[in-house]
Amino acid sequence: MRKKLKQLGSQKRHTFIGRFERVGYKKSYRYCRPTLLLTHVALAETGELITDHLWLNYTKGFLDLGELLTGDLLRFNGRVASYVKGYFGTSQKLDYKVERPSRVVLLAKIEGPRRLLPDTATKMGRQALIGYIMERERVFYEASCRPIDPYYVDQYQIWLASHVMKTDQNYDLVVRKSLTSHLKSTEPH
Repeated sequence: MRKKLKQLGSQKRHTFIGRFERVGYKKSYRYCRPTLLLTHVALAETGELITDHLWLNYTKGFLDLGELLTGDLLRFNGRVASYVKGYFGTSQKLDYKVERPSRVVLLAKIEGPRRLLPDTATKMGRQALIGYIMERERVFYEASCRPIDPYYVDQYQIWLASHVMKTDQNYDLVVRKSLTSHLKSTEPH
């Protein structure tokens, strides 16, 4: 159980900083949902370590940053919530998470080539993102006997074939687009 998350409570949103570790997916009502793992998660205001790891839904705020590399430092806002950990009929326990991440910012990036990710506004884009995750984490999934669905991997390959994916140039375009959107949203009306 994450006692420090529990102590924060769910009454208000907090700003967190965490180190990106890897992407993943979870099964939810027969569908795969993209997730990401952050480690060394701390409160931004105090720097106090809140939890050693935290799985979050891979929301649009994270996707707008483009491909994340292990070690990238992220800041985001979120609200603490409780959930029941485990499967029905087995030992279950109450645990805590951070949900509804917003205002996601890349504070420090690891140098290396980055790719654009599929736009999840479309069904094919959502499926291609799951395929990207399965491809990127193939070694982990095969070692842990988790399925890699060829359908999703094929959707990612089809998406790749229809998009030009250079490395840093496209990443920089994503960052400029994100920065432009952020500046427009903060302008006085």
